[in-house]
Amino acid sequence: MKENSPGRSPKPHPIQLVNLGVRELFIESHQAPDPNVGAVPEECSIQISSSPYDSSNKRLIVSLRLESGVKADPTKTPYAMRIELVGVFQVDDTQFSVEHVDDWARNGAPLVMFPFLREHAYSLSLRCGFRPMLLPLLDVPTFTTGKPRSRASRSKKT
Repeated sequence: MKENSPGRSPKPHPIQLVNLGVRELFIESHQAPDPNVGAVPEECSIQISSSPYDSSNKRLIVSLRLESGVKADPTKTPYAMRIELVGVFQVDDTQFSVEHVDDWARNGAPLVMFPFLREHAYSLSLRCGFRPMLLPLLDVPTFTTGKPRSRASRSKKT
């Protein structure tokens, strides 16, 4: 594995989050607060939506929305929660092909925004007196460019 030279920082990605805001923070309790009670994981869903790429401003807007217990029978879930975050991304289209921006909005942007969503779900449920909602970590796919190295070149020491 090749290591970076000392003092050399990683190259920034050509798409950067420049603003993140909360569109909605909602929680409605269906019972008295109880730190031993939490949300029903099966009632949790996440939706992703995005605007078309704005080539004049080189911007992309992505929404990430969590719903938990919103459509459930109130007697079967301790609370209903809805959180929606909106991220504004600046795209350097000299370094990132415009034809891939929509795909990145569906796959890359949620990975960037997810830690913020996790924090809001955790703290909102905790502040309401319930066991904190801890959203699971996501599996991040590894992307490579160029030709795959042959088995011989991977085992070769330099």
